[in-house]
Amino acid sequence: MKTSIKSPLLVSAIAAALALGGLAPAFAEDAMPKQDRSVGQTLDDATVTASIKTALMSDGRTDALDINVDTMNGKVTLRGGADSAAAKLAATELARNVDGVMSVDNQLMVAEKGSYARDSANTATASGKAREAMSGSGEEINDAWITSKVKTQLLADSQTPGTDISVETKDHVVHLSGVVATAQARAEAIRIAGATEGVTSVQADDLLVRGS
Repeated sequence: MKTSIKSPLLVSAIAAALALGGLAPAFAEDAMPKQDRSVGQTLDDATVTASIKTALMSDGRTDALDINVDTMNGKVTLRGGADSAAAKLAATELARNVDGVMSVDNQLMVAEKGSYARDSANTATASGKAREAMSGSGEEINDAWITSKVKTQLLADSQTPGTDISVETKDHVVHLSGVVATAQARAEAIRIAGATEGVTSVQADDLLVRGS
């Protein structure tokens, strides 16, 4: 039985725990692009991924821990498992409603929990098998994981305009860029990034305060 998570902060914090790699099951759906958005209008991919994970986690129709989300140039791929065709369709709906999404390729495997097909589909999701270099949440700490984690926390924090801050990670060094309204918001963004598990340092020379 699924329980809908109602706290936005809790939802956003948990959402980053979903895995970033995935096994591609046999079928896909809803890959048609949205015609009303250009590539130039899309949000950065880390923001899109984090927002979709948050939406999945907050909706009781989907088992978010069994769903992996990948975004490239606004094109979203969902992998993992779903309890039913309705749950799979719900995941597509939730993903398509997120700003910045150009198209959704839903490769979720509909199969009963505990079955071989479902376990195989879930291999690289948050409910899948353990990996090397794990975080406290059981996820692999790599650059993509760090980027998603930092972005999700920025979106959840009331002091930081997460949609205005770009996050990139290279060799566990986080690079922040964009424009924020206040020095306090900039400092908070740097603090959040630096406190994230796996981050060795933060580069924020390109994160500017508006008007300064």
